[in-house]
Amino acid sequence: MASEAGAHRRKSVGKPHKRSTRHKPRETREHASGRGYNHRWARFRLSFLSRNPLCEYCAAKDRIVPAAICDHDMPHDHDPALFWDNTFTALCKRCHDSTKQRMERRYSGDKLLDAIKAAKTKR
Repeated sequence: MASEAGAHRRKSVGKPHKRSTRHKPRETREHASGRGYNHRWARFRLSFLSRNPLCEYCAAKDRIVPAAICDHDMPHDHDPALFWDNTFTALCKRCHDSTKQRMERRYSGDKLLDAIKAAKTKR
């Protein structure tokens, strides 16, 4: 038996996780329909994914993975003018949640577009 009360506590490994400052907490964000994700977006998304059924990042790596997400190449930051004036990419959830999010944290503007273009290019 341990001689001290805290003897069996886990020791922290590495640095503590830093919370993202880019996005607002869910409780303070506007509802999805208020951010532009309405019936018009739903129709566009279905149309886009029917024309682009495979993840573009996976296809560049010769992997056949169905796309589930119609993603804005450039973050629109909930600006209605930028919401539709944008290019889109068909992505699987894995690529959207990892590769694309990592690119958005590292780059902005033209560097982000270059990174997206590179991810879509067959290697």
